[in-house]
Amino acid sequence: MTTHATPTIEPLSSPRGTPLTALSWDDAQTRVAGAGDYLLATTGRDGQPHVVPLLAVWHGGAVCFVTSRQSRKVRNLTRNARCTVTVPGQDLDVIVDGTAHLVRDAARLQEIADLFPPKYPWWHPFVRDGELHDPADTDLSDPQHVYAVEPAQVFAFGKEDGFSATRWRFRP
Repeated sequence: MTTHATPTIEPLSSPRGTPLTALSWDDAQTRVAGAGDYLLATTGRDGQPHVVPLLAVWHGGAVCFVTSRQSRKVRNLTRNARCTVTVPGQDLDVIVDGTAHLVRDAARLQEIADLFPPKYPWWHPFVRDGELHDPADTDLSDPQHVYAVEPAQVFAFGKEDGFSATRWRFRP
């Protein structure tokens, strides 16, 4: 399930009342797609937040990332799929609040795997038998999970001339 609809935009005011209205949804998606740094926030069983950096790509209206099946983030997402991906930037940060869905479709996995090498030239994951693998997994013993975080809402927080903000809401 992927969000392709255009969200409703809501300019938010900073303490000085400056809404970040110049940023369109297309611009925000371009920022997310082109970013090199991503931080995923999940919640543990005890409510403790867990934040970790990721390699990620933007595909089909979602932030997609790869992780070991035994990782803490997988355990957290299994219990509570709601999460936040932060995309830090020089002049603004983009925050994607949403729900992470495990990607199992082989064709979609291949599309996602194909997006990593142009962005991260040193990493070339591959799909075999409907599962994604790290290039170092030569014996295919450790398939990786791929999650797509579909946004419920997205925030952009500008950093120039004081703080400013915009929110895009997606309707279910």
